[in-house]
Amino acid sequence: MNHDAPPRSAMIPPDRVLVAVNREPEHELACALEYGVGAEIQTFSLPEMLSKDCSEALKQMAARVKTLRGPVGVHGPFIDMAHASLDPEITRICRGRYLDALDIAETLGASYLLLHSQYNTMLKLETYPDMYHEASLRFWPEILDQAEKRDISIYIENMFDSNPAPLRRLAGAMDSPRFKLCLDVAHSQIYSQHSITEWAATYGEHLAHVHMNNSRGTYDDHLGLGEGAIDIAAAIENIEATGLSVTYALETNAHTRESLGFLGIANRS
Repeated sequence: MNHDAPPRSAMIPPDRVLVAVNREPEHELACALEYGVGAEIQTFSLPEMLSKDCSEALKQMAARVKTLRGPVGVHGPFIDMAHASLDPEITRICRGRYLDALDIAETLGASYLLLHSQYNTMLKLETYPDMYHEASLRFWPEILDQAEKRDISIYIENMFDSNPAPLRRLAGAMDSPRFKLCLDVAHSQIYSQHSITEWAATYGEHLAHVHMNNSRGTYDDHLGLGEGAIDIAAAIENIEATGLSVTYALETNAHTRESLGFLGIANRS
């Protein structure tokens, strides 16, 4: 190794990088601290946390994130959520879960709460895009109002979405600087035929956040950035070409330290 060689410049400025903290919180928080980046706390999105009193775990997490140098975000509930449902009882449950998530985000000092689109691509109805859109416009204003009161933004992430257009349509209709979109790179390549460039271009000015991990192409593997079938370097180049100062959260679990190295971000510890 040439110890005199200059360090490789980072693909993304470290102040726009976060580590997703999920099922390996000690490892993931340690990576965020060592590399001087932020954290997207996903721990409290899971049913096993939502169904019990998690106040002590939340208190401990709040103390941990205060030691981080970078931005903090929160991933909200997503399993079995269907906020665009036509059943008022279902939307009532979703509303309660999302409002609880806003309280968690506020406690952690998060700048954003990320939620899934829950767009149901299995419904092969000509009317479904309009049904989803209209139901979303009924649902989101209350959540957005509560988010604004807490100085928190709402980010909507593509999951099973096969097309970026419905989310672009929704963000445009909401027309709020607090209601933005998250592009999950792996989801976009697993569940759709559109390129990452097309997703970013369609989202346009509404793109604020990116989820990064790699995949072999069939399953949502959450591999490290240097593994898998997705050309992560090209994806970043295409997203950065938009000129938007988006943030990136690494959902790379046990591969997080290697993924930070792949990005050229130096260990500051």
